[in-house]
Amino acid sequence: MITPRTALFVFALIGCSISSSAQRPGMSTNSTMPHSQFDSSMRENGSITGNVNDTHNKPVKDVRVELTNSNGVALSSAYTNSSGMFEFSRVAPGSYTVVATAGLQQSSERVEVSGWTNTVTIHMPVSDKPEDGASGNSVSVAQLKIPSKAREEYRKSREALQKDKLEDAKKHLAKALEIYPNYADALTLRAVLALNQKDSEAAIADLDQAIKADANCAMAYMVMGSALNMQSKFDEAIRVLQRGESLSPDLWQAHFEMGKAYIKGDYSAALGHLRRAQNLTPAEYSLIYLLQAHALLAMKQYPEAMGALQAYLQKEPKGPNSEEAQKMLEKAQAFVAKNK
Repeated sequence: MITPRTALFVFALIGCSISSSAQRPGMSTNSTMPHSQFDSSMRENGSITGNVNDTHNKPVKDVRVELTNSNGVALSSAYTNSSGMFEFSRVAPGSYTVVATAGLQQSSERVEVSGWTNTVTIHMPVSDKPEDGASGNSVSVAQLKIPSKAREEYRKSREALQKDKLEDAKKHLAKALEIYPNYADALTLRAVLALNQKDSEAAIADLDQAIKADANCAMAYMVMGSALNMQSKFDEAIRVLQRGESLSPDLWQAHFEMGKAYIKGDYSAALGHLRRAQNLTPAEYSLIYLLQAHALLAMKQYPEAMGALQAYLQKEPKGPNSEEAQKMLEKAQAFVAKNK
């Protein structure tokens, strides 16, 4: 049975580097995983990189940026990092509009994608945007109500987590919620800490409150999906994760959790979501390879499963799941050798 790393590791982007979690989708090309026809077709597409600056040409962080097509339909979303930068990868040639939203302010720019890298700069006045660094969901009316002192405590909690000071993180998080009990991002982060202790019930209670406080908090839906997966409530997890994905399509953790939920029966769907997560994560997450291998073995795609297992073992030669992965690899190799 797979023993995944702690929930805190999987969701570290919530508290440690959330401002850049959607900025650099993609993965290293050093993987031994086979490429699909879908992967090769995507190579002909371009990308859009850009900056959001204020009226004084200073970068603005944590602004929600949407990529819309000629019909105004949102295709993807991201958030600016601390340098005001954002990126959309694998964009098909065509005409698009990039829309930046911060609080009640909104600005947009047209861009023509013809391949390779296309750049755009958006200028917008920003006066009422929250400054706590939270992202992963749009700047909503619910977020604008959060007191600055609560935001500051939440920011300190995230910084403490980044330095692996878990107790300090908990203290600042408790203060943030004492000041403002309906702080959705803080409730979500507390749920992550609960999942790290395998307390899914406590996590779900916090996530229910977070979603009631801010129905647009994409990360809350994603963490809820993880908690439901932990309880083996896979159908419920899929429904919740689909809602989170609709709010933030580029959230790699949502696709990772969808892959975990679907792997209990729909292997093809599981693979699709796991590959999507693999393409979106800003850094390789080795457990994706192991989950892919489980799905591929179930589908009797032994050479592909071997590739996934080799990739996993290369990244995790002495990890908690390495012994199981090695046994799976040996069985797959024996089957391939027997059927040559």
